[in-house]
Amino acid sequence: MKKLLISLLIISTVLLYGCTDNNKSIDVEQPEKIATGDQIFSAKNENAVEESDNVNGMRFTLTLSDFTEKYNKIARRTDGILAINKEKWKVNGETKIDSNGVEIRYYYYDESDTNFTATVEVQTGKIMNIGCGTTMSNFVSQDDDTNNSDAILKKSAIMAAAVCQFPTDSLDVLQDIFYRTTFDSNSSFWYQGFIFSLSTQENKSDSEKSVMLLRVFPVIDELKDEWKITDYEVYAASAPAPT
Repeated sequence: MKKLLISLLIISTVLLYGCTDNNKSIDVEQPEKIATGDQIFSAKNENAVEESDNVNGMRFTLTLSDFTEKYNKIARRTDGILAINKEKWKVNGETKIDSNGVEIRYYYYDESDTNFTATVEVQTGKIMNIGCGTTMSNFVSQDDDTNNSDAILKKSAIMAAAVCQFPTDSLDVLQDIFYRTTFDSNSSFWYQGFIFSLSTQENKSDSEKSVMLLRVFPVIDELKDEWKITDYEVYAASAPAPT
């Protein structure tokens, strides 16, 4: 599991310097709940992000402790999702400095076959990006006739709702965004000021250990345009419903 965590954090590190996801389409069934057309609404909380000197030009306004509280508040109202303990966030490696000279630190939360990873500014303690990761073999498998992908997509949606400070009724939209990144040609979508992305890293010697990471993070508009990120609301309005 430690190797998995390191791989996920390597992916997270690479993506601080550009949206260069190593994406591999993942064939999974449609989740139990997805967004419908009338649910794709403007839900952005203007207090969820603030400008920063970091490489992305933006950061979330929450610390890991704040995020954990908000995640748990939503999880307790969501079937099958357990709360997490803020004391179990662990530092991974030494403090790093991004290309803009901002000190950052990587954290992980080990939860059986699912992990959360986060990049946090050292000076402010606020989150730059956060992700939910697992092995691709675990994602596509079943547990007691239940698709593991359903639970992981749901956790990812709760993670995004908490850190982006979206209302609870946005969960279907957020789950739909993350689901579409797993099978569409787009591995990243722009929605309400945030980038939602899937990153994968194939283990050629053992495919069972290939990893994936569903992440959300804010960037300045200039980077969104430079990276040519697809606007989810525009895409969803014209794309056929997933099957």
